Amino acid sequence: MKLLGCICLIAGTAIGAGMIALPITLAKFGLLFGSLLMVGTWAICYISALLNLELNLRAGKGLPLGTLGLHFSGRKSYIAGSTSLLLLCYSLLCAYIYGGASTLVSIDSFPLSFNHSACLYAACLGLVMLCSIQKVDIFNRFLFLGKVSVTGIILLVVLFQLDFSHLPVAPQTSLNLKDINVALPVVFTSFGFQVIFHTLTNYTNNDHVMLKRAFFWGSLVPLIAYIAWTSVVCGLIYSHNPMLFEKMAFSSIEVGEILKALCHISGSQIMHHLTWAIGFFAVLTSTIGVSLGLIDTLKTKHQLLSNHWMAVMAALIPALCIALLVPNAFINALSFAGMILSFMALLLPMYLLYCSNRGNTSPKYWYPILKNPLILAIIGGYGLWVIASELQNIFFR
Repeated sequence: MKLLGCICLIAGTAIGAGMIALPITLAKFGLLFGSLLMVGTWAICYISALLNLELNLRAGKGLPLGTLGLHFSGRKSYIAGSTSLLLLCYSLLCAYIYGGASTLVSIDSFPLSFNHSACLYAACLGLVMLCSIQKVDIFNRFLFLGKVSVTGIILLVVLFQLDFSHLPVAPQTSLNLKDINVALPVVFTSFGFQVIFHTLTNYTNNDHVMLKRAFFWGSLVPLIAYIAWTSVVCGLIYSHNPMLFEKMAFSSIEVGEILKALCHISGSQIMHHLTWAIGFFAVLTSTIGVSLGLIDTLKTKHQLLSNHWMAVMAALIPALCIALLVPNAFINALSFAGMILSFMALLLPMYLLYCSNRGNTSPKYWYPILKNPLILAIIGGYGLWVIASELQNIFFR
């Protein structure tokens, strides 16, 4: 049961914002190239999971990235790891609060404004986070299994509304490097389960076999779900609302617009509710996973934050403020998080693995695949590409 809980927590953390962000981001790529991009990103993320788990196992217990940096390298790595982890968690949490609030206000006749909805979402999340990890794990299992079930029902129903001879398989325009650079950070962030390595390492009592299985299946489920969901959403909107699809492909739109369009296309009141539920609970499960990792990390930073209440408040309030102040924070925050994630999940762990092996002619590997220099070179190159892509998006958009 613990393995199932870990798989649900990993997949639940990953399957979230990507359910909405990926159809928006990959619309112009077409289903074929978009799916290939997701498969390649999944492979990188799974190897990055093994890399980070290797460091946690060598340390003897689950440690936040900054503490791993201190353990294997020194003070500078501690500062770099801690800063990047905090930036990532706050960026993701900001995006998820924004996405959750946007989903709420997409409900017909919802009585609250966006700002009030964001505050309500953050307050409810805070109540959940005040519970023990065991209770949060059980709650998240129900959310995740419910989300998978609802997704399956929606996919089965809408498949009959798809015109398989009229799907956006090919790119909608000639693609260039800039298009890929815009999409890459968002796609990478959509597999963002990296904030919970240390939490699950401790939760499984350093069981390296269970951890490997958990992260393989926990990352594979999001890949399958993302490909199926992106294909169905893009196919439906392409067939039934070409103007909105063109807007998806060539400009940015809000989360609520996608959900409203899907509800309108379904034409059924039950499907209307199910479509809203999948959008809301997809974001909620991601929010829970990221919040757990951030709260665990904050507890190690200052004696005042060792109090669970204080750590929860310190995690949620800054993210809520950013979500309220930054326009269209959903895609922007996810894209920025992709740059931070590539550093903390790929580049810094590779350096720490090097530090761990330094002076040891035959180091023990929990995961022997990490001995392959070609695989490490591919991971490093991918990480640098994501960082360069987001820097281009920030300064040369």
